[in-house]
Amino acid sequence: MRKTFPTALLLVALLAGGCSHGKKKSVLDTTCPKPPSTASAGNAQISARALGASYAKKVVIHATEKSNGAPVHDGKVTIYAQMSCPHYMRLYQQKLKETAPGTYKSPYQLVMPGTWAFYIVLRAKNGDATTSALPVTVKAPGT
Repeated sequence: MRKTFPTALLLVALLAGGCSHGKKKSVLDTTCPKPPSTASAGNAQISARALGASYAKKVVIHATEKSNGAPVHDGKVTIYAQMSCPHYMRLYQQKLKETAPGTYKSPYQLVMPGTWAFYIVLRAKNGDATTSALPVTVKAPGT
């Protein structure tokens, strides 16, 4: 006598698993995530820009106290870049230099076209930390 029950049960399970009323994502799903928020989390307000064409960027950060608008002087600012689309890639951490009270700058080299974000951490003299992000889209040269 043949044992068809386990085989039939397996076939039903496979067919039922393939049926779905919702939208299925493909293994090769190319949908990009939403860019990160640029809101500042902490006691400082951070505004940031990435200047420059193509991959070579100059990141400029302005930091002020949320309580009174005064520049955050002598802070420690670090950034790193992370690509979210078409691939995931995290790059190196870079310290920024203060060039004027509350203004911090540094060059940063991205490596390929895509959807990137600079993640920013500011540590004030008193130890308070503020975080923010700066979304950046890099297009291939000539496009």
